[in-house]
Amino acid sequence: MGTGTSTSTTARPFFRVLGNAKLKLLAIFLTVSTILLLTLYSGDLSEDISRNTKNESTNEKDYWTWETSTRFRKSKHKNDNDDTGNSQKAACDAFPSDMLSRIQIILKTSATEDPKRIDTHMASVTRCISNLLVISDKETELHGHRVHDILADLSPSSRNQTPEFEAYEALQRGESNIDSATGWKLDRFKFLPMVERAKKVNPSAEWYVFLETDTYFVWDNLFRMLEQFEPSSPLYMGSPAPGRDIGDGKVNWFAYGGAGFVLSRAAVDALVAREVGEYGEFIGQSLSEQYMQVVRDDCCGDSVLGFALFEKGIELSGLWPMFNAHPLDSIPFGDNHHWCQPVISMHKSQLGDMTGLADWEDERDRTKPLLYADLVDYPRLGQLSERKGWDNGAWGGIIEQPNTLPQHESLEACRQTCHDRDWCMSYTYDTAGVCVFVRSLRLGAKSKLEIAEQFTAGWDNDKIQNWRVNNMCEKPMWMKPKILRERITHFQSDCGFICPTIWFKETSQTHQKIKSYPYATQESCISTQATHTWENKQYTDVLSSIRQAKGKKFL
Repeated sequence: MGTGTSTSTTARPFFRVLGNAKLKLLAIFLTVSTILLLTLYSGDLSEDISRNTKNESTNEKDYWTWETSTRFRKSKHKNDNDDTGNSQKAACDAFPSDMLSRIQIILKTSATEDPKRIDTHMASVTRCISNLLVISDKETELHGHRVHDILADLSPSSRNQTPEFEAYEALQRGESNIDSATGWKLDRFKFLPMVERAKKVNPSAEWYVFLETDTYFVWDNLFRMLEQFEPSSPLYMGSPAPGRDIGDGKVNWFAYGGAGFVLSRAAVDALVAREVGEYGEFIGQSLSEQYMQVVRDDCCGDSVLGFALFEKGIELSGLWPMFNAHPLDSIPFGDNHHWCQPVISMHKSQLGDMTGLADWEDERDRTKPLLYADLVDYPRLGQLSERKGWDNGAWGGIIEQPNTLPQHESLEACRQTCHDRDWCMSYTYDTAGVCVFVRSLRLGAKSKLEIAEQFTAGWDNDKIQNWRVNNMCEKPMWMKPKILRERITHFQSDCGFICPTIWFKETSQTHQKIKSYPYATQESCISTQATHTWENKQYTDVLSSIRQAKGKKFL
């Protein structure tokens, strides 16, 4: 008993220690496991919360829905519309001139341009830009603004080695027989020195905005957008276009100059920076000198500018369609890209539209940004009467085949068939026997003078008005940066149409527009491409070439 008791007594501490060790190990295991599980769970939760927060803030969309406010004021001279002077005074009285202390506007032109264009631009789009920097290929003065001969900044040796500068020297001698095509060849040499000059003229600017004499800018929307970005970040904004080959089958994307573009202070600083010696002297080449040979070898200065920025580590923030290469008459209002997005710029603007749009904008209260959905009020889409000598189908027109269909027989039949198609918003009838339908809301334009008598165009106004009522915009869609600009084509589910898209190919030797015709049959969709020197082609010639594709339909 004693022995057993003794044995039992000595055994208990051992089992107690053993039990305590097991408990400790179990406790440690449970603690570590709990920590790991909590860590993993909290990590996943944190990631989910972060992701959800991010997705909620961006709406998982390719746009922002910023709440912005205008910087424009109410004019004190709103009703002073008795003459042009008072009208301009009223417009500029409302303009937020204080913004120009932070934003430098640069207008590029040429002595070879039609004087009416620059005069109209400076009396409308840029009429209130007090700090306007006008750059050209000849020194002069226009409407109180000095016009800077920007090409004079290039070294004489560089100019002497470049054949295009023979025309430049002729301009300096006062010769007036230099045509616009020759002036266009000089144009590509202006892009880099104009950035350098802009920095010298206004070194403290936060933003540098570049535009051309056929570019229309909606200043209110531009100012709203720039308020959302940090100028100390290297930003390069505009409408994307493919540029120089950068290897591996890739191209560098640049901001198409005609649609205008914006550079932040940080981007300009990085671009124009030069190496400095121990005494503070420049020992590195200027931006223009560094890329002079590249400019000679390229067709386009905006492409070289984009390439120079790319080599500095600054890639394009493509903001299409807010920066738009379309003119007003060819904008496909109502598609996924031209409705709830704010309008910042348009290219190839007609002189009348520059003046008309500027005045029309000044009539708006600007409580909200101008969207494409609002812009349709300017051309009065949905209220237009049929027009003779007008063409709605030059961009994105649909010609149903075969050409024996009833709508090709008369204007009345064409009009009625469009009305019967729920997707047809407008039409054009060619007396050669062609009815063209358009599914987007387009203004269209005058047909070529030599064939104007053949064309009559109209709009299904009721359908357009109903579509607008059913597609109201809840919020503006401020586009996030992207490079690829989607090509807008429309296919039926059975690929029953041909969908043409226009590309531009310009070299220093030739200027051609390439029109691509993707053909489609009921069985499959195939594509082909035809090249024309467009200036020597008639619209009807293109239709004839299309009709030769038997058994295929045209969009």
